[in-house]
Amino acid sequence: MNKRVKENGITLIALVVTIVVLLILAGVSISMLTGNNGIITQAQNAKNKTEEAEEKEKIQLAVLDAISKENDLTEENLQEEIDDEFGSGETKVYPNEEGAFTVIFQNKDTNYRIEEDGTVTKIDIAFKIRNEEELKEFMNEVNSGNSYENQYVYLLEDIDLNNEEWGVIGSYTDDNTNKPFAGIFEGNNKKISGLSIISKEKDYVGLFAYNTGTIRDITLESGSITGTGRAGGISTINKGIIENCHNKGVNIDKTNSAGGITLENYGKITYCSNSADITSEIAGYVGGICGNNRGEGKISKSYNNGNIKAVYVVGGITGGNTQKGEIEYCYNLGDIVGTGKEKESDITHSGGISGNSFGKINSCYNVGNIEGEYSDNGGIAGTMMENGEITNCYNIGEIINKGSNLGNIVGAAHTQSKINNCYFTREICNLNGVGGIGASTVSINIIEKTINYMKTNDFVKDLNKNEEVFKLGGNLNNGYPILNWQ
Repeated sequence: MNKRVKENGITLIALVVTIVVLLILAGVSISMLTGNNGIITQAQNAKNKTEEAEEKEKIQLAVLDAISKENDLTEENLQEEIDDEFGSGETKVYPNEEGAFTVIFQNKDTNYRIEEDGTVTKIDIAFKIRNEEELKEFMNEVNSGNSYENQYVYLLEDIDLNNEEWGVIGSYTDDNTNKPFAGIFEGNNKKISGLSIISKEKDYVGLFAYNTGTIRDITLESGSITGTGRAGGISTINKGIIENCHNKGVNIDKTNSAGGITLENYGKITYCSNSADITSEIAGYVGGICGNNRGEGKISKSYNNGNIKAVYVVGGITGGNTQKGEIEYCYNLGDIVGTGKEKESDITHSGGISGNSFGKINSCYNVGNIEGEYSDNGGIAGTMMENGEITNCYNIGEIINKGSNLGNIVGAAHTQSKINNCYFTREICNLNGVGGIGASTVSINIIEKTINYMKTNDFVKDLNKNEEVFKLGGNLNNGYPILNWQ
C-alpha cells in the first residue's frame, strides 16, 4: 500500500472520529449512535432496505423481460435474464409448483419467490438440503419436534441414499404422540434415489410420516419399503397438501395398508403419480396413490402405472374412498389384484380407480386389468357403497372372471348410489356395466359403446356433457380419450 493511500485512509478515519466526538460534545450519547434505534443503526437499516428494494426491482425487471421475449416464463429464460442483471453464477432459479419459481442467491442468504403471474416476494428459507448429511440433519430436526410450521425447506440437489437403511422424517402414532412436518417442502423437481426403509418395529413409514403442511415437486426415483408396518411413499398420513410428487420406483412390499404417495389422505393430493409396485400379503386398503381417502380428502389430476396387489379393498388410485372423499380427473394403467382371504364369503373390493367408495368419483378412466379372487370387482369401483357417486367415467380394462358381482364400471352398487354418464365396451370385457345391484339404488346411467366409437370426437363430447375435461389421446392412450391436463 503506498503512502498516499495510507494517508487517505488515516484522513477518513480521523474524519469519522471527529464527527463522533462532535456529536458526543453536542450531547449525543454512544447509545444514541449505536443502539437499536441509534443514528448509525438507522442509517444502516435504511441502506439495507434500499439495497433490498434495488435487488427486488432487478428481479422484477428480469421477470418482465423473460415474459416479454417469449410470452412465457420458463426456468431457462428467467435464469438468462437474471444472469444479465446480477452476473452469471450469482443466482440459481428453481422451478416450484406449476408456473412458480424461486431465485436463490449463491453467495448470500437472499431468496425470492416468483408467482405464475410474475409477482415477486422476498422469502426466508429455514433449511436448505444439498446432500444426504443435510437431509439427515433435517430429519433429526423434525424428529426432535421442530415442525417448521409455515417455514420453507428447500431440496436443492438430487440425493442418492445408496439403498442403505433410512429413517422416517417425523412420526405418527396411534396414541397421537405425533411429530408432524408443518412447513413448505420445496422439492424443486429433484430426485431421491435408493430410499430403503424396513418397518420391522416401525409403523407409519415413508419419506415423511405425517404431513400437515405442503410437500411438492419431488420424485422418489428408486428404493423399497418393506416389513409389516403401514406405509406411504411420500407421507404416510397427509392432512395438508401433496402436489406434483411422484413415486417412480420405491416398491412397497409385504406391508400392511399402503399407498404409493400416502397411506391415508385427509387433505389434498394433486398432480401426483405412482409407477412402483405395491403388494400387501396381510391386509387391505391399498392403492396406487392412496390407501384410504378419508375425511374430506381430495385426489385430483393424478395417475397410477404400478401393479397393485392386496388382500381386499384395493384400487388404482385409492383402496377406499369415504363418504366425503372426492376423486376427480384421475386414471389408472396398472393391473389391480385382490387376493381375498380364505373363504368365498369374503369380498375383495377391487377397482381401477377405487376398491370401494362411499364418496364421489368424477371424470376418471381405467385401462388396467382388474382381478379379485372373490366378489365385487369393477373397472372404476369394486363396490359402490351407500350414497356413493360415479360420473363421467369410462373403462377399457378387462375384469378377470372370478367370483361374483363383476362389472365393467362397478362390481356391486348399493343403496342410494348413483352412476351417471359412464361408458364401457363388451369388445374388451363381456360384462354388464354393474355386476350386482342392491335395493333402492337411485340411478344407473351406463352406456355400452364400440371400440371404434370410443376413439372419436363424438365420444369425447359424450364424456364432456357436464364439463370440458376430456380430449382425444392419439398414441398416448391408443386412440382413446385422455384428460385435458395430461
